[in-house]
Amino acid sequence: MNSEIIAIEAATDGACSGNPGPGGWGGLIIFDDNSQLEIGGSEQNTTNNRMELTAAIKTLEELKKHKLKDNFKLRTDSKYVIEGYTKWIINWKKNGWKTSSGKAVQNLDLWQKIDQLRINCLRMEYVKGHSGDKQNDRVDKIATNYSKGISIINKSKEETSSVDFFEKNASSEIQELFSRNELIKKFAEKKYLLSSPELSNLLGEENHLKIKQYLVFEWRNWRLIPKDKKYWIIEKKES
Repeated sequence: MNSEIIAIEAATDGACSGNPGPGGWGGLIIFDDNSQLEIGGSEQNTTNNRMELTAAIKTLEELKKHKLKDNFKLRTDSKYVIEGYTKWIINWKKNGWKTSSGKAVQNLDLWQKIDQLRINCLRMEYVKGHSGDKQNDRVDKIATNYSKGISIINKSKEETSSVDFFEKNASSEIQELFSRNELIKKFAEKKYLLSSPELSNLLGEENHLKIKQYLVFEWRNWRLIPKDKKYWIIEKKES
């Protein structure tokens, strides 16, 4: 346990594309010296509820390593996690981990894990998602990025300051262009096949006709190659 600093608050979130589909989770812990710890991860085939639970579990595991302030709050936009953690588990355990109708509890492995990680001074607090809450917005971004195959890179203070400056001062169009390039880079690295609608959504409507014709074309630093008139492969252009 790190005795030098005290954790004062935490936030978690999960995301999933397709439900089931590729998912990600994110956690944020804030300390009394104004430092923060971000954690996150992904799974290829999962659900939104499993990612919400995983985010809480991983964050609780990390919190076990630190001293927490009294009445510590873990904030989440998942009523599923809060209701299960504070209410449902009590009856499930009485019923031998069965629901009131005698059915098996969904996501039983994760519910049993989160029950083992309980922290006496910790309480969960609901925060409405996408409401402008800074902490919730951040863990949502972490989870969403991981679900798309984009992991968090630990940055130095100088790098973090540069990123913060970019996010605050770059126009929305430039930020959107940057995000597109980052996504395309990840898809190319992972050799993901994209459908025509997915590629149109990624590159914008101005490229819709090219995509509809299934012809090789270039977009900035990338070459888009059709495959079987169904999918697209992204490759880096030769310099």
